[in-house]
Amino acid sequence: MSLSIRARLTVWYIAVLSLVLAATAGAFYLIHVRARLARVDEELSRTGSLMARSLPSELDEGASLAEAAHEAVADIDVPGRSAAVLGAGGEVLAGRWEGLPRPAVESVAGGFVATTAPTPAGPFRVFLTRHRHGPESYLVGVAESLIPLERELAVLRRTLLASVSLALLLAAAGGWWIARAALRPVTAMAAQARAITERTPGSRLTVTNPSDELAALAGSFNDLLRRLESALAQQRQFMADASHELRTPVSVARTAIEVTLGRPQRPEEEYRDCLEVLARQTRRLSRIVEDMFLLARADAAGLSLQRAPLYLDELVGDCVKETDVLAARKGVHVEWQAAHEVEASGDEQRLRQLFVNLLDNAVRHTPAGGRVRVELLAQNGTVEVAVTDSGSGIPEGDRERVFERFVVLDPSRRAGEGAGLGLSIARAIAEAHGGTLVLARSDPSGSTFRVRLPAA
Repeated sequence: MSLSIRARLTVWYIAVLSLVLAATAGAFYLIHVRARLARVDEELSRTGSLMARSLPSELDEGASLAEAAHEAVADIDVPGRSAAVLGAGGEVLAGRWEGLPRPAVESVAGGFVATTAPTPAGPFRVFLTRHRHGPESYLVGVAESLIPLERELAVLRRTLLASVSLALLLAAAGGWWIARAALRPVTAMAAQARAITERTPGSRLTVTNPSDELAALAGSFNDLLRRLESALAQQRQFMADASHELRTPVSVARTAIEVTLGRPQRPEEEYRDCLEVLARQTRRLSRIVEDMFLLARADAAGLSLQRAPLYLDELVGDCVKETDVLAARKGVHVEWQAAHEVEASGDEQRLRQLFVNLLDNAVRHTPAGGRVRVELLAQNGTVEVAVTDSGSGIPEGDRERVFERFVVLDPSRRAGEGAGLGLSIARAIAEAHGGTLVLARSDPSGSTFRVRLPAA
């Protein structure tokens, strides 16, 4: 059976408290028993000493050991106790010793011994001392019934048991109340969390005490809500931007078809022009869908890479040659500088896509007569590729936004071709290879994008 946190806290609290109270009560009981036995032994020892002091004087007057024993016992009268003088072999010479076992003489070798002896009348505490006077050796024994002490200890046991039980009962009630009070903020936070829906993404949990552990929990949950809110907003923006990007080519294609079909008879050239428009728009649609699919896979489980050893200088050089056509058409000069035989490991197709996107972005944002510089360096176990353009730069507030999806800072430069996914794809490919893509510098003289990848 699964217990609630409140019940588990109470059970653990009672369990720990039970152990503490049981140990304390047990220790108190044992200490009390020893103290009471020590007091009984002290009183028995005092009585035995009184008997032992009178024996030597009787022996000095010429009396036998038995006669001296009778005289000593006659002088001592302690109600409720048995007292006797015993011979060296343990036989009773004088006194009351009825029902008590004959003591083992060897047990008194140290001079005295205190033991508890069972008898038909109940347990007795027996205190024996060994004495010697001249040639005579004898034992002095004093015993007292422990039944009164047992009654006292029984009362003490019942009192301790009742006290511990009452304390545990009160502690259980108090622990349950404390646990309930301590977890009340959790219950309130749970109710607030249940009230948060996709229609209220800006809601947050209330932090009542910012200095306790629950405040840390609420803070972490609020941080999660903020991240989810941001992700939801990005998803909604992504859907809106994607719909906008897909709507344009679809609208163009549909308009071309409707215009062409608007008249039954048209020249062949007009049908050919319509098909060229459809082909151009479907290519654009296909490219946007492929890019969106690539980014979706990167978000879901990371890009699937076909890694292989390669020379990065050759790969980037091929990408520069491919970009030269677009650059020459626009009147942009591309400079290429690289170390030789820079080895790396990665997916050649994806890396080509990364650098082509970067170079295409640099050429598109460089005015006619400008230049794009591409540098490749290998140092400290990493490979860096820097792409620098001579455009107008990126405003400071937009330097991280350029990596977001469907973000085009200057729509007039798109000319119906780009969808604002190139830099997003490039960064995803760099990160899939364990590298980074950052905007290292941007000012009115141009921008520098830097790709850093692990060396082979």
